[in-house]
Amino acid sequence: MATKFRIVYKCLFILISAGWFTISLFVSCQNDPAPAAVNPADQLDPQLAKLNAQLVKDPDNDSLLYTRASVYYQLEGYDEALADVSRALQLDSMQPMYYHLLADVMLDYGRPNDSRRAIAVLKRASEKFPDRISTWLKMSEFQLIVKQHNEALASVNEVLQRNPQSADAFFMTGRIALDMNDTARAIKALQRSVQYDAANAEAWMFLGRIFSKRNDPQAIQYFDNALRVDSTNLEAREFKGAFYKRRGEYEPAFKAYRDIIARNPDYSNAYFDMGMIYLAQDSLNKAYDNFNIAIKTDPLFVNAYYFRGVTSEELGNNAAALADYKQANKMSPNYPEAKEARARLEKAERK
Repeated sequence: MATKFRIVYKCLFILISAGWFTISLFVSCQNDPAPAAVNPADQLDPQLAKLNAQLVKDPDNDSLLYTRASVYYQLEGYDEALADVSRALQLDSMQPMYYHLLADVMLDYGRPNDSRRAIAVLKRASEKFPDRISTWLKMSEFQLIVKQHNEALASVNEVLQRNPQSADAFFMTGRIALDMNDTARAIKALQRSVQYDAANAEAWMFLGRIFSKRNDPQAIQYFDNALRVDSTNLEAREFKGAFYKRRGEYEPAFKAYRDIIARNPDYSNAYFDMGMIYLAQDSLNKAYDNFNIAIKTDPLFVNAYYFRGVTSEELGNNAAALADYKQANKMSPNYPEAKEARARLEKAERK
């Protein structure tokens, strides 16, 4: 989508490599374009059109440039967003959010080395604003994304030195520990996080998922805590259903899935999981009906095609089963079960 908003700037982001990877936060431009240069495509977006008009009158307004960069970023106009936020920083380098936006744009643009540049931007911001906790947290998140675990933990420790009871810092520690497969440390950190901020639904969800993998009933308590924070959280209900289903506790599993469907009738996973339970119970017609609805609500649901085929075959309808196996195999050629089932029925047809 970035090409939709393409504007040609003769600017260069200057990269300096001197032991540590750093980045200048300014651009050098030949024949600097007027910041309010109007791309005809911008007129498709009323907010951009308004900002363009304002910048024609006030081309060096860093706040307007930052705002327009934010709009471009949301529209995936990364080149334009980079140009605007870089110019805003050139005009006023003491605005932390300008650094944050520049880092976001670079990370999402995803060109070679952009993630390193994004982290370098945040490092520069942390040097300028060493007591700004949100900058340290953002940098730790970016470092986690690129698997710089030790660096991410060091950034979190900077937060804890300034606020030993930072729920966000313990939450990030938990996420980093999980990525490092250190489950014990993750649990401890996430529990500290919710101790300081019981409204962190995401932390409750991580805890629920950890304990669910352990087949520990405490998982349900954690998912329920997430639901107390946000009763619309369908993912928490789905995890509850999956936990009960895995343990063979089908009635509470059905209740969880029906709660989901009552809130979102198009939630295909709930129908699929109920179909799997019915299939396990040999309630083949009910299983078929649920797989069928899962496909209607999500026509790309490969597993639903395969298991609808399994159900049809159990019901003695080999033609319908073969059609579903073919569809699953077509959508996912490396799906071994679908491929094997298709070959088996096609061989039987030839006999």
